[in-house]
Amino acid sequence: MRRWGQGLAWVTAILALMVSLMLWLDPGEEPEVTRTDYPVSRYSHDEDGGIWFLQAGEGHQRVEGADPETFEPVPGDTGRGYFYSGLARDREHFYVDGHRKPEVNPDSVAYLGRHYYRADERVYYRNTLLDGAEAAKVRVRHGDYADDGARLYYQGHWIAGADVSSLSEVAVTERTSADFHYLKDANRVYYRGKVVQGAEPADFTVIRVEGDTWGNHYGDDGRRYFFKDQPLPDQVADTGRTLPPGALQLLQADKEFGWHVLFHEGDTFYFHQPFTNELKMLCRRDSSAPLETLAQGLYRDDRHLYYAWVEWDWNRQSRGGGRGLQGWSSGLAVVPDVDPDKFRFIEKARYRRSGSALRGGVYDAGGRRFFHPDYKGAAPYRAALMGFDGSGELRHLRHDGRCGAYTESPNRSSFFNDLKGMVKWIINRGS
Repeated sequence: MRRWGQGLAWVTAILALMVSLMLWLDPGEEPEVTRTDYPVSRYSHDEDGGIWFLQAGEGHQRVEGADPETFEPVPGDTGRGYFYSGLARDREHFYVDGHRKPEVNPDSVAYLGRHYYRADERVYYRNTLLDGAEAAKVRVRHGDYADDGARLYYQGHWIAGADVSSLSEVAVTERTSADFHYLKDANRVYYRGKVVQGAEPADFTVIRVEGDTWGNHYGDDGRRYFFKDQPLPDQVADTGRTLPPGALQLLQADKEFGWHVLFHEGDTFYFHQPFTNELKMLCRRDSSAPLETLAQGLYRDDRHLYYAWVEWDWNRQSRGGGRGLQGWSSGLAVVPDVDPDKFRFIEKARYRRSGSALRGGVYDAGGRRFFHPDYKGAAPYRAALMGFDGSGELRHLRHDGRCGAYTESPNRSSFFNDLKGMVKWIINRGS
């Protein structure tokens, strides 16, 4: 008991010290900054002529020594307004993300695109010099790739061994923001400048992940699947089982009716854990018959009708009195007492639920009606199939969650995460 009391005293003392440091380092309210002159560029000025740059996560930071009379973002007004490059100049100086770059002559700068610029006989990506590049020949490709005809660069860093003469974009199932991170040559596939280990460039395709805003990018070369620059493991975590080459099949890559990317092989469903790049077993079905995709998140085999679901785990008692995201659950559920062969589409329809309009398709199975929403909306729980109550109102179908997986958010609210965030805040304020 005495040790517990001593530990509590230490924690209290540390927290008190951190709060004191926060109050000491806090500069007070951020000055009011107008953004009327350089919208979107993140550069702006105040009423006294001071120039400011909006640092992500840190607020407006003063651009020291900037001349307000000659200051302008680079590349300047394109005719369609300004856009964000992080670059700027005035009569005497050149700036990157609000900081002066003294070795660059502002009059020599030619903007190339995607944060790349030429200055005299050199080319930079933001603050990074393209080592060994022939400046006059550098061209910017999609994403953050660039080359000079001999060397390939990503965000200014040289990619050794790339065959520039055979560079091309990778195939895609459907255009998404993920495409810009990939590039290939005759021998390799690249993801954000890294080699995608073991990928076959001739057959590699970027998979569209529906509704993804988390940067969960997947690919497939017909032999195996890839997550970012790594292959999905052949071994199923916690089972000791190794899947035969080419056995795994993609079932669902969808962040709207699910959170985990789902696969299947034989009678087994699997999910991918993106934070650890593990393949894990989700559940087993009582059939090895082929699965048929009926619509987004809707599947059937010879015995059952399946629908996908997702639930966001919110904690209302998190820091600041708001709601903290703790994690995600998602998986598949079976619709009981439904003959999958009798499940058929009837018509498109629109309904109102909780003040929102839902559009989608109405289905029938032996006299029972179901609704498949097209628009998912922002709700803690979403499912690819809903039912109707006795009065014709939409209702969620019940399921036991046995065929589901849970992933904890790495940023979930907890004492240690809050403490870590506080330490990071203090370091940023003191730097």
